[in-house]
Amino acid sequence: MSVRLLFATLALCLGVIATPAHAKRGIGIINTGDELFEVADFPADVVAAIPQTKDMKVGYKCSHFGVFWADVWTWDCELVGVSGENSYTSLPDELRTKLVADPQYAYSHVKRGVWNRYGFWGALALLAVFLGIGAVAGRKSGTEAAAA
Repeated sequence: MSVRLLFATLALCLGVIATPAHAKRGIGIINTGDELFEVADFPADVVAAIPQTKDMKVGYKCSHFGVFWADVWTWDCELVGVSGENSYTSLPDELRTKLVADPQYAYSHVKRGVWNRYGFWGALALLAVFLGIGAVAGRKSGTEAAAA
């Protein structure tokens, strides 16, 4: 099987598997912009003091760069109140300081899909495997042709 066919098959599979829910800006292959990640519900004392937070979750708003809707790099993350997939509210400094101090709301607890978290690196590993198979197959057919 040729390397081009393997690459085309990989690209087609990635296009089918990747969901556009994470895409904010960009063409189908490259995505940039802001992305929201939920972490957990607001603490009960915050909901009691600020009733608007009842229907919101604590989350992070990050800038991101992605390929096929899988994040390659995220940066400039800010703790926010997330309501829905595309809506957020900035938090007052004293509330943000309180939530940052609680390990339950650490960035390491963001809820991300498997594709969003590992998709790019998995696709890159598959591409390397396919290219390796193509190189070995090409070398094998070249050796057979030289022997004949």
